[in-house]
Amino acid sequence: MKKSLIVLLAIVIFCGCKEETKIDTNYVIAKFQEHAENINSLEYRMQRIDTFAQGGTVWDNSGIALIEKDDSDEIFGFSFYGKRDDVDKEYIYDEGKGFEISKKDSSYQVEPGHLGFMGKPGGQMVHQNIFRLDSVYKKVSVSATENSYLLSFEFENDSVYNVSDKKKVYELNKTDFFPIKIKQTSNRLGNKSVSIAKFTDVKINENIKNSINDIKQGIQHYTIIPPKKRKLNKLLTKKLPTLELPDLSSKDKMVKVTPGQLTLIDFWEVWCGPCIASFPKVEHLKIKYPNKLNVIGIVSEDPESALKMVRKKGTTFQNLVGNNELEEEFGVNSWPRYFLVDKTGIVQKEYFGFSDQIEKDIKEFLAK
Repeated sequence: MKKSLIVLLAIVIFCGCKEETKIDTNYVIAKFQEHAENINSLEYRMQRIDTFAQGGTVWDNSGIALIEKDDSDEIFGFSFYGKRDDVDKEYIYDEGKGFEISKKDSSYQVEPGHLGFMGKPGGQMVHQNIFRLDSVYKKVSVSATENSYLLSFEFENDSVYNVSDKKKVYELNKTDFFPIKIKQTSNRLGNKSVSIAKFTDVKINENIKNSINDIKQGIQHYTIIPPKKRKLNKLLTKKLPTLELPDLSSKDKMVKVTPGQLTLIDFWEVWCGPCIASFPKVEHLKIKYPNKLNVIGIVSEDPESALKMVRKKGTTFQNLVGNNELEEEFGVNSWPRYFLVDKTGIVQKEYFGFSDQIEKDIKEFLAK
């Protein structure tokens, strides 16, 4: 009896001394990464709810995604198929090409792969953090519910895009550490935006019956629609339309843009990240070519927030308030959009986004 008691006591002491698994941020992050690395193919249904900072517009969309890792892919690191429930087209990104498929018309279009393809309706069903957590952050903490871990990240303010109070919470399943929900919140010039992604019907690796190659095989007899050629802007080589618009910093003051000097016109909006990121480059051109180059910014939406942005960025080139009619006249339906007008008032160049070509053309026209 004594011997049994001694053995039992030893077992109790041993078990009491055994170190328990420490549940902290490092443990949860490591387990997520461990499981994510073992996923080669993934299928799920997602509901995505986006509340935008500008105007509080809400998008509530749902759909499915099939994702296959591809280490050789230089853009995303994976191929994907995406379908949003409310859109009758399907989307595939594979081997550096984007496919927009219409089963209704038995046709598809092909375009070179690019980061913007993720913005297509099908691409919106592919979450950027499905395989990786954020690696650059200010602070991270962990808490737990009965069935999940909550990883909460806080980030430094982004001075380029003027984003502050950015936070992201991952709710991870305790069993496989796959996201149940990812919620991101942030503020931009005092306006709050929220993005929530909820994942259901998750299938991993051998549990997936379909493949992206199977889907591509299914459209091999479809008609390929050739890409549309971008039409030349009707204003090119024509006289600049009359521009008399309110000054952004003083709505009561009307400013008339007149010929006589080489002019760069910058159409931008507050919500356009590439527009804001290009501000310093546009400002640099203004400073580099004083008295030779006139730089005019035109913004049509939310002038109050636009003025805050201009002041926060320290932008000194003149900004005017446009409108929808003006954008239609200039054929502007993507941002940023730039126009170079020579000193006689002829619209010579149009640029879809900022590039080094703008300054090359400026130098060429100034040399004439």
